[in-house]
Amino acid sequence: MNYGSTLKVIRKNKGYSQQYLAKNILSQSSFSKFEHNQCDINFVAFHQLLEKLNMTYNEFSFIHEGFQNAKKTQLVQDFFSMPYNSKEELKRMLMAIEGYLQQNEDLLLEDLRLVCLALLHLRENLGMENARKLVTPIWTRMSALHNWYITDFRLLNSILYFFPTDIAIEISNNMLQRLKKYKKFEEVKNLKLTLCINLSLLLIKNKQYKEALQILNKLLNENLKIMPYQSLAVCLSRKEICLQKLKPSHETPYLSKAIELVKIYNDDSLLQTITLEFGQYIH
Repeated sequence: MNYGSTLKVIRKNKGYSQQYLAKNILSQSSFSKFEHNQCDINFVAFHQLLEKLNMTYNEFSFIHEGFQNAKKTQLVQDFFSMPYNSKEELKRMLMAIEGYLQQNEDLLLEDLRLVCLALLHLRENLGMENARKLVTPIWTRMSALHNWYITDFRLLNSILYFFPTDIAIEISNNMLQRLKKYKKFEEVKNLKLTLCINLSLLLIKNKQYKEALQILNKLLNENLKIMPYQSLAVCLSRKEICLQKLKPSHETPYLSKAIELVKIYNDDSLLQTITLEFGQYIH
């Protein structure tokens, strides 16, 4: 991997001496050999060097790869950020993942391949039961684990809608409970937001409108100023669905706000999604 030469460049750019960086971590001789790619060092020492450089491993890896993500990292990032309702995007992602797996063995990407296939089954009207069979082994394995980690939460979130609504709600609540351990971990904020937004739809599907409204109100109260416009628009629209189900009215102020927001960003795809979802529940 030649990490040493990358670290050397970063060290010099920061104006740090070998002596300063290696002190209490490695001998001067070992550190010099590492920077010249003549030897490897253990993870603990490498982690300590990165801490002294005030740099995360993710940033270091990004720099090492020429200021781009490693191929697997990019595939995983693309998967979790793509629109799951786009057949073309799903096919493109499936092809990219299968291309990677032809050259590399990777359990996470094998799971993502199955999720892509299951989502394509739905897009091509091959039936929910067939799609569910593809992702059931993922849940069977994950449900037996005592702890879940960030990527596990994201993976589970991607398969929620393949299960009966009551089971999906139970899994969602389980995930949110387990995520509490991560409350001081900055990276988890957007994940928790996504999980709560998805749970709101599951509750709406299950006709638990009061519970869904509670979640949406909490999201809006706590995250209004930092929420991406897409999430905000979905929350406002679903809040309107809940209010209409609980107390029907000819006025739809929250839906109007959602539509107005989406139009500001010229996001026709999201506008269509919100409109169709609202029409599905409010006739």
